[in-house]
Amino acid sequence: MNDILIRITIIAGLLAAPLYFTLVITLGALEPGYSHLTMPMSILGGIPGPRGLLFNMGVASTGMLVIAFGLGLLQKLPPKTSAKIGCGLLVIGGLGLMGAAYFHCNQGCQNILVEPDLVGRLHIITSFLAGMGTGLAPLFFWASMRGSEQWRSFASPTLLMGLLANLPGITLWITLFTGYRLLSIEGLIQRLGFMFVLVWIFIAAMVLLRQESHEE
Repeated sequence: MNDILIRITIIAGLLAAPLYFTLVITLGALEPGYSHLTMPMSILGGIPGPRGLLFNMGVASTGMLVIAFGLGLLQKLPPKTSAKIGCGLLVIGGLGLMGAAYFHCNQGCQNILVEPDLVGRLHIITSFLAGMGTGLAPLFFWASMRGSEQWRSFASPTLLMGLLANLPGITLWITLFTGYRLLSIEGLIQRLGFMFVLVWIFIAAMVLLRQESHEE
């Protein structure tokens, strides 16, 4: 049973980043006038018809993959509180992604940017949980990895990715809440934070795959 769990963990970790990046890049390219530099990814979830549905389903699927990866990675790390917190944060982040997909934007994110309503506010809250959970998780996993012989070499990259993931997120939320928005690069800032997390998950899955191959 444990071998099955580890395989699921590895597959989930390897799929999350390619799925999400392919989704955002492809649907962004299909939307006339859409800019990855200036526009939030949430706008893609408000596109009427199959494309908006596909985006939201993809975001929710990414959330499930993040949760599956976090739960499996916990089994391969020393039983420390830091690892449990890291796993819990990935679960919160994954649930946040699923919530953001369910409470998605309407067309042009009018329910967030122009006339905020309950769904729009819930989208903001769940998006915040997604960013906070996934962004903070590597920092706690780092605390657990640095004391593990198997994971010590990956501890420093984990710390680096955790720091890089949080800088864009902190910048984005500060500018949103204070009103000093960096509109010319706001979309890029949003993408960078989650990009570092997904890259970290992908690399961690590769490390886990290598470990499992050596043990066979």
